[in-house]
Amino acid sequence: MNRPEEQLQRAVVMLLQIYESRGLLAFCAVPNGGWRSKAEAGAFVALGVRRGVPDLLVWALGGCFGVELKSAKGGLSVEQVAWRNTLASLGHRVYVCRSVEDVEAALRLEAVPAVGKLSAEQGSVRLMEGVG
Repeated sequence: MNRPEEQLQRAVVMLLQIYESRGLLAFCAVPNGGWRSKAEAGAFVALGVRRGVPDLLVWALGGCFGVELKSAKGGLSVEQVAWRNTLASLGHRVYVCRSVEDVEAALRLEAVPAVGKLSAEQGSVRLMEGVG
C-alpha cells in the first residue's frame, strides 16, 4: 500500500464516507485494474469494466461527477482523457485531484456543503467538529 495514489484514494474514501454519512452524497470506486491474469482481465472486460473510467464516481444534488486521483507527478492516460472528454460531452465533470484538499475544492464546485474543517495527518483524514 505504499503507492501514493492508493494512499490518496484511501484518504479520499474516508472523507467521502463522512459526507455520505450526512446524506450529502453517494459514491463508489471503480475497479479498473490490478488483474492477476489475462483471463481475469478478460472476464472483467466482459462484465463491462472499461479502462480510463474515473477512480471514483460521486452523486450529489447537483448531479454526478468523476474524481480521477493522481500522484503529484502522475498524468492522465489516453483512455482517461477519452473518458473525461466523453463525460464532458454528456454534461458531466471529471476532476483530477492530487490531494484531499483538491477533492474538497471539487465538492465545493459541485455545491456540496462543507461539513467542518478537515485535517489530513499522515495519510488519514479526520473531521474536526466545531472548528472554524
